[in-house]
Amino acid sequence: MFPGKPLANFYFTCYTYNALKQGQLLAKDLKLAQYAHLPPKCTFLVQIVGCVVGALFNWVMMVSIVENQAPLLTAIQGSNIWSGQNIQQFNTLAIAWSMADKLFSVGARYEWMTLSFLFGFVVPLPFWLAHRYTGWKVFSYLNFSIILYYMGNLFVGVNSSMTSFFIVGFIAQFWLRKYRPQFFVKYNYLVSAALDGGTQVLVFILTFAVKI
Repeated sequence: MFPGKPLANFYFTCYTYNALKQGQLLAKDLKLAQYAHLPPKCTFLVQIVGCVVGALFNWVMMVSIVENQAPLLTAIQGSNIWSGQNIQQFNTLAIAWSMADKLFSVGARYEWMTLSFLFGFVVPLPFWLAHRYTGWKVFSYLNFSIILYYMGNLFVGVNSSMTSFFIVGFIAQFWLRKYRPQFFVKYNYLVSAALDGGTQVLVFILTFAVKI
């Protein structure tokens, strides 16, 4: 954190958090490739090429989107296709955390933001203790770290995409896994990769094809 220097916080985030997040995503994809029985070396090579090519395409897309959709990107809600909520959030957080002592310390306006870290640690404990000492199977399915993490996505602008997340997750991880296990093992991770890749390709095409 750099008090009073939001631009420094921009660079700090880009070269620290974003780098760690990218490494986490690469590790997650390597795990997915292992489940799909893909060669690790080939997978890693494709990931590196994808990162380099993806960075270039992201830059081209960003320039095009900013030039053509600037009014929507600065609007609070955006539209049903375009929204600048992530960039606005990035900008807001850089400014807010440059004044962290005035905004997030105990007694300040947003003190509950800091205290929520303590709550996030405490909330899962009763369910973990109940699972350990009662042996009830239902408690093993309640992971409040994951639940609370994704609940945070419901408080930022347009969040209708969360509905499709829940629908696909329920069908794949509950219905298929329980009632069609052979189909799940054979196709689940392949379909998951196809959905990710197809979404990225479609977003790239719509960036240049859709003018609103």
